[in-house]
Amino acid sequence: FFFSFHCSSFLSLKAKTNKLTALSGITTLKERKMKLSTILILTFSGRLADSLSFDHHHSPINNAKKKTADLSQHQEPIVANRQGSSSHRRAFVAACTSSLALLHSSNAAHAVRAVGGSEIECRAAGNCLEKGELDGALGWSWGAKDRCDTTDPTCGASGKQMELDENGQLVGKPVPATSADQITHIALIRIDIGRDESSVLRLGLYGNDAPASVAQFIDFMSDTGLLTKPLSSDSIGALTSPVAFVRGGVATWIDPGTSIEFGVPSQANAEARSKGRAKLLDSFVPQPRPKSSLLENDDSVNKKSHDAAGLLSISKMGLGYGGTGFETDDECYERAFLITDAPTPKLNQNRRVIGQVLDAQSMAFLERLSNLPSKRGIRGVIPGQTDGPPLPKVIVRDVTVAVVVNKPGDSA
Repeated sequence: FFFSFHCSSFLSLKAKTNKLTALSGITTLKERKMKLSTILILTFSGRLADSLSFDHHHSPINNAKKKTADLSQHQEPIVANRQGSSSHRRAFVAACTSSLALLHSSNAAHAVRAVGGSEIECRAAGNCLEKGELDGALGWSWGAKDRCDTTDPTCGASGKQMELDENGQLVGKPVPATSADQITHIALIRIDIGRDESSVLRLGLYGNDAPASVAQFIDFMSDTGLLTKPLSSDSIGALTSPVAFVRGGVATWIDPGTSIEFGVPSQANAEARSKGRAKLLDSFVPQPRPKSSLLENDDSVNKKSHDAAGLLSISKMGLGYGGTGFETDDECYERAFLITDAPTPKLNQNRRVIGQVLDAQSMAFLERLSNLPSKRGIRGVIPGQTDGPPLPKVIVRDVTVAVVVNKPGDSA
């Protein structure tokens, strides 16, 4: 009690308040904290020294010797002391409030950008790790004032403004070149980013170059869905349903400036939402991966490389094999297909190009999608680890697939 009482009253003196007010002239946050700490220590020391000098009339020892003294003589001083304590506590609250406001004042010195010239130079040269510039190697940008607003659709994953045209619209990469007879089907995918942003990806499918892969992809895009396990083979009482991208499809993984992957993270959750339920019974049986042998013939026909942005790609083994391979049947379609946002030759070994983005507007929307901020977690501190699930929700709203009757270039 003794300690708390004197701690609660040491900022009540006007002289100390004036000293705190004088801090407004200090320009840096560090100087303010040091000055304030000094004042608090000196003030507390002074009040502690004062408290050691007990009043003779209120000393517990003196009162013990004068048991016959009239207690009424001490009533007024006690009341006055209580009133003083109350005023001290009010002064303490006011002083602490002003002190916090001083530390977090909007007039305080702004954070200075910690990335210096050496970091900027090594980033431009690409040798930060070799030079030991850790900030530059990790890509940390300490100055918030140097980053664009992440809620702005034109703000890239790196915190830099993306390229805009003269009308202020986002500029995508060039549309991939294609021959007149290459596109056999067109898929329109409407995608929502958060609650306020929506656009369409227009994709063309290479039905002649990869017929089995395209047929499987079209089933996945259709309302009926992809069925890899006959319904009649389920046990009695089991519930199953084809997996369909239009039911539960989302953007599941982003590699900024390189690619974006799409799929159905959980067949059970997607089926539950389509039926207006929170959860399905444990008897639900998800669709397993299709047999990889179904697409073997496409390798002899399709020689398309991942050499441009805007290419639609799936695993050579088919849908359901795009992840690590250790996913359960319920989650195996989480990373069903991807669309490149840059030339990515390393994908040629395990993946197959089965289509492409068809127009400039879709390419601009792809640029927006592939530059969304991602959930990196602890991986974000590792150099080069910038990929992860998208931070905002990216949900597939609608899918339409149509057969091309008049090929591009036809006169009709």
